[in-house]
Amino acid sequence: MTMNEIFTDTPTKVVPELALVGGGERPKRVILLIEGEIVGDNKGDEASEEHGRELMLHTLKSLESAKVVPDEIILLHDAVRLILPESECYSCWRSILDREIVVKACNETLFYLGKIPEDPRILCEDMADLLQDLLTADNVVRL
Repeated sequence: MTMNEIFTDTPTKVVPELALVGGGERPKRVILLIEGEIVGDNKGDEASEEHGRELMLHTLKSLESAKVVPDEIILLHDAVRLILPESECYSCWRSILDREIVVKACNETLFYLGKIPEDPRILCEDMADLLQDLLTADNVVRL
């Protein structure tokens, strides 16, 4: 008896548990969680913040044509500002939404800012509902 025949009489096919690209199967529901306007920690200097903003812009632009995309994007706290017209990233959302990626923004943060999304396809949900989405996702990628 060989190692892959321990529980069956025939060889067992080994499949990776998670593979977003390549021969493996994709998880059922992937959420991209964005919590800030920049990628990385702001080290308190302008260069670090500027670089973080550039990385966020490149990240969102890459979703416009990426082969693998999340099923949902959830925007919490300062990340909600990314969907506002004054954001450098504002132009990215139309093509992301056109790809049928669900985009959800935290209702409490929008209320705090006194803003509503201009694109009606961006869903405004309470934090409690967003938490349920995160807890029931197959995979959450935090940015």
